[in-house]
Amino acid sequence: MADVELTGGEPSAQVQDDLNSLLGTALGVTQEQLEAQGAFLPAALVVQNDGELRMVAVSPEESDEDLDAEAMIDDLYTVLEEQKDQNRAVAVFSDITLPDEGTDAIHVVAEHSEGVCISAIQTYSEVDGAWTFSEPQWESGDQLIWNTGESEEAAAEATDEA
Repeated sequence: MADVELTGGEPSAQVQDDLNSLLGTALGVTQEQLEAQGAFLPAALVVQNDGELRMVAVSPEESDEDLDAEAMIDDLYTVLEEQKDQNRAVAVFSDITLPDEGTDAIHVVAEHSEGVCISAIQTYSEVDGAWTFSEPQWESGDQLIWNTGESEEAAAEATDEA
């Protein structure tokens, strides 16, 4: 895993292995899709409780309009939230535009049930059929699937009421 300052201390070896597997696979899959198709749809990867790696995808809404990637990402998070008891880690990947840099990028957010979240942004370009991928930029992220903040707030409210 990249050298990123993570909240909550040093993650266990299993957490690091799970996140490395998710991040590496997500970047590899998206690069392959870009090289083969010139684009990719948002999707997710999960590490199930038994250690198996699986892909999760949702269908875009039927529409004559442009594809709504944000709606697909929201749908992915809904599915992942519903299935979180079956998984120990997830990664959601999507294609983003970085207007300040004038380029597109692969965005991967990986989070683990043990409280670690990391994201990668990897810019890319294509010239005459040749694809170039930069080194990913890493940063810590906010957990959305295993967000413990809500349960802590509920516990604090229950304590205040007692």
